[in-house]
Amino acid sequence: MSLPKLAPNLDVLSPIRDKPPYAIPDHILRAMLLTLARPAADAPEATWTAIVQGALDELDTLDPRDAMEAMFAVQIIAANAGMVDALRIAFEADTDAKHALRQRASASALARALAVAARLLREQRGRPAGEARDWGDAVAGLASGWRAAAPRPAEAPRGAKAAAVDAEPIVRWIDELNDADLAVAVEEDRKEKAGEPPLPAGPGPKVIYRYKPDDYARGWKPDPRAWRVYPGWENMTLHQRREFFGYTYTGPLGPIEALSPAGQIAMLADQAEEAALVAEYGM
Repeated sequence: MSLPKLAPNLDVLSPIRDKPPYAIPDHILRAMLLTLARPAADAPEATWTAIVQGALDELDTLDPRDAMEAMFAVQIIAANAGMVDALRIAFEADTDAKHALRQRASASALARALAVAARLLREQRGRPAGEARDWGDAVAGLASGWRAAAPRPAEAPRGAKAAAVDAEPIVRWIDELNDADLAVAVEEDRKEKAGEPPLPAGPGPKVIYRYKPDDYARGWKPDPRAWRVYPGWENMTLHQRREFFGYTYTGPLGPIEALSPAGQIAMLADQAEEAALVAEYGM
């Protein structure tokens, strides 16, 4: 993957002649490279080198002559890289329409940021070069004081959306699943098993569906007889059907063990109500 070149017709003017070349510090170059879209982890070394060389060529074309020009030049390159990457994601084959719309909106915002950075760079280039200021020992003192200072704690998330992202997952029971949630859960499971990218996260905290601690499904075990080929009930005698499904009860009603726990409770309640009516009214 190679980084697309910036448009050659950016109206940023050329550096004025009295501004000497500016040696861009290494930490600015490293910060610029971290804004570029990373290739695949197993990409050859030549791919990584080509992306770095492309970014440096773009920086050389912009030719910043002071710290402010370097800042605006890095913003232009970073905005261009983010815009191109957002458009790439928007048109991926497995990107849904909602996620693609977000990526295209991000690309549009980055294009506006690129235009603003180009305008600021053009304005900065119209200013004459000033004398270099000698900071003396201030740099070393400020750096040591900054390093000794306690790390700044992370700020609390602002707004409902930020709070929702960091919120604890919501646990719901399996029997609360509706058709829409079930379809999403099935698709997420399919993508995970197929090794495909996961579905984009929706708004709000993540929802996890689990079985209840005493759920009947936790203790259920499949009957080995269910693995046998079913020939079709219309071709089986009553004796064959009873043997195939393991029916041994010969009373007027089906065996209570064939019901779920909830069904057993309901059946016992009906029998108790019937017995009470018989005892009271002789029905």
